[in-house]
Amino acid sequence: MPSTPLSSGHAAGHTRFGGLVRDGRPTEDYDFLRPPKLAREHLRTLQLICETFSHRLGVLLTSRLRVLCRAVPGQIEQVGAGDYFARVDSEPMLIAPLTIEPLPGTAAVEMSLNAAMTCIDHLLGGSGGPQPQRQLSDIETPLLREVLTACLGELAYSFEDVTRLTPVLGQLEYNRQLVQLGGPTEALIVAGFDLAVGESTSPLSLLLPLQSVLPALQRHHEQAAVSPGERAMRQAARDLITTRLQDVPVEVRVEFNPIRLRSDQLLDLRPGDVVPLDHRVDLPLDITTAERSFGRAVATQRGQRLACQVVSTDDEELSA
Repeated sequence: MPSTPLSSGHAAGHTRFGGLVRDGRPTEDYDFLRPPKLAREHLRTLQLICETFSHRLGVLLTSRLRVLCRAVPGQIEQVGAGDYFARVDSEPMLIAPLTIEPLPGTAAVEMSLNAAMTCIDHLLGGSGGPQPQRQLSDIETPLLREVLTACLGELAYSFEDVTRLTPVLGQLEYNRQLVQLGGPTEALIVAGFDLAVGESTSPLSLLLPLQSVLPALQRHHEQAAVSPGERAMRQAARDLITTRLQDVPVEVRVEFNPIRLRSDQLLDLRPGDVVPLDHRVDLPLDITTAERSFGRAVATQRGQRLACQVVSTDDEELSA
């Protein structure tokens, strides 16, 4: 008696419940209004990133502004975007949105307007002191953007052990509501710093979208958890597979340019008919496999069999 094939809901020990397929693993509840908290090892990785960033930021600003600067990392917290933007600050803030390619989403650097004005004052040779509480002028904005762009280079360096980032500075804003960092329930990682520029100390925050950074943190933790011996075994297996794949035979075709015939012309073909090809006599034939062209060849003969002689490859044509 022939066996009846198992459906996708019953194959390999799967069980179907109400249209859902379960494979025996326990299910986990997910609350979209309360995203999962950062794991302890991921939080520690972020702390190391912030420590590196704060140290390099202090050195960079000291050399740029010609005054002693220091950044001290503070608390790292996970908050909803709606909750963060609803906060009331004790002083006016300036927020700089960032793209963090190749990661998706938008990050941001938020600093007090007093810190921004103090940086510009020292950059122009001033001595610091009380600063006017106003938006930056058309002359001051490019100066601050230049400083922030240099700071983003230090941020990218701080993330190098986890993932490669290319932060790009967006338009400076003075109202959080004008910066799109996701929906109200989007989880943000907020890393706080105390930024001291000369005698002035102000808060500075780095805002990162959790769903953008979390996969990179998970990959980093998985790689760090692998022993050197296991890593070497994986690399050896990868090299062996690569070598074996090079020995796998594949079907190769040498083709003329294709032509198009109507159905009635195709059905009326008889022995002796001549079908004109859309291929010049002096034009080489295409060498293809899996519908991909790899080079050009001309027809020739080897013994009693037809053959082709390669006259060019796609690599040569691309490099020419």
